[in-house]
Amino acid sequence: EGSFKYLSRSLEEFLSVGDRTMAALTDGRREDARTESLNFAKFAQAFGPDLSDTRRAVADLTERSTREVLARQQLDTYLSFGLFAIACGIGLGISAVGSTRAISGLRQLVVSARAIESGAESQPVAIRSRDEVGELALSFNRMVEELRTRERIKETFGKFVDPRIVTQLIGNGAAEAAERRNLTVFFSDIKGFTGISEQLTAGAVVNLLNSYFGEVAEVIHEHRGVIDKYIGDAVMAFWTPPFSSGDQHAADACLAALAQQDAIERLRERLPEITGMRRNPPQLVVRMGIATGEGVVGTIGSETARSYTVIGDTVNLASRIEGINKVYGTSIVMSEETFRLAQHSIEARELDVITVAGKTEPVRIYEMLGLAGALSPERGALRDRFAAGLAAYRHQAWDEAQSHFEGCLAINPDDGPTRLFLERVALLRETPPPADWNGAWHLAEKGDHTGAPTRASPRPAAVRQLTVRS
Repeated sequence: EGSFKYLSRSLEEFLSVGDRTMAALTDGRREDARTESLNFAKFAQAFGPDLSDTRRAVADLTERSTREVLARQQLDTYLSFGLFAIACGIGLGISAVGSTRAISGLRQLVVSARAIESGAESQPVAIRSRDEVGELALSFNRMVEELRTRERIKETFGKFVDPRIVTQLIGNGAAEAAERRNLTVFFSDIKGFTGISEQLTAGAVVNLLNSYFGEVAEVIHEHRGVIDKYIGDAVMAFWTPPFSSGDQHAADACLAALAQQDAIERLRERLPEITGMRRNPPQLVVRMGIATGEGVVGTIGSETARSYTVIGDTVNLASRIEGINKVYGTSIVMSEETFRLAQHSIEARELDVITVAGKTEPVRIYEMLGLAGALSPERGALRDRFAAGLAAYRHQAWDEAQSHFEGCLAINPDDGPTRLFLERVALLRETPPPADWNGAWHLAEKGDHTGAPTRASPRPAAVRQLTVRS
């Protein structure tokens, strides 16, 4: 390095001596040129003919400089890799912590969601971040609170209103909605309940009604029905979509009525315990009426008291049909439309064609006998013989009708409809109806036991004969 510095300082002076020597030669001043050339002697060591030492020095310096550059470059490379590794470690650590927190939050959400799915009460999840997971946790907590609110509403009103109705109204927000639907309405009451209640203490009456309503409500709910209200000892219920699917509402109502008879039979065995009357407990006989048609379904009432109910002519008809049991001595009577929709699920017999107060068109009514295919041979024979007597009665063939009805009593001496028609045959034989009489009987009031032949001929569609399932 020192040689290079010496050469750098001497080069300019060396070139100056050369320039002066050449200038003297050019001017022909030989003596001056020789004198100037003597000045080259002091540069002999630096610019002599042998430059091998200098070349070696240059090579050594170049090699040393190269090694230093490479060493620094390698150090920079190591530093870069080190910084990169540190940055990666820090990044991975931060990511691991963030991922762990996110996964922990998501796992908690999954556990809580599964708890809700299984029906268990879920607690709100902790909100540990303000990112998307935190937003999800916040939304989940809002959902949990809403579910709790709905459950509180259902728990509060479920004792007074059918829980399925509460669920439907809360779920679709249709608390004010009402619509026309085809549906089936059911009425029932306890025969002679006023007399029964007079025999019992107030506590026994309440126990009896609560036990009876409990049995009835369970059966109706099991068959997809909705209890509308309790009126004294009477029960009003209805079947309609979405609780019953399609036209199944009529069959559901009929099957529920038959199941109620079985439940009431079991209840009779507990009457001594329920009423406290160990001897001669009251007889519990329930009469039922079922009608199918159009009605308006919705929440109806004042601003302070409303109920989810059904209104319309079908309700009135079902109520009157229930009362008709008193006239015919039957337990379950239904309308023609009910039988048409449910005939593949039940056994029934046609009872009569009647007109009731408030209606001008005759209504064909049927008595329910049992489940489809479960009719005993005796009851099957009674149904066939009664149908033959009913046909003769409508053709005013009184002797033939009387013969068939007497044959029915031979099969079942306690058959209420048969006894009623024998009385009518005797009455109409003495006071015949008009020649164009259609066989319809008018009941002036609900539960009227007398009545009279209907004078006006109905429209054909109103008294059409159904094809009964064989």
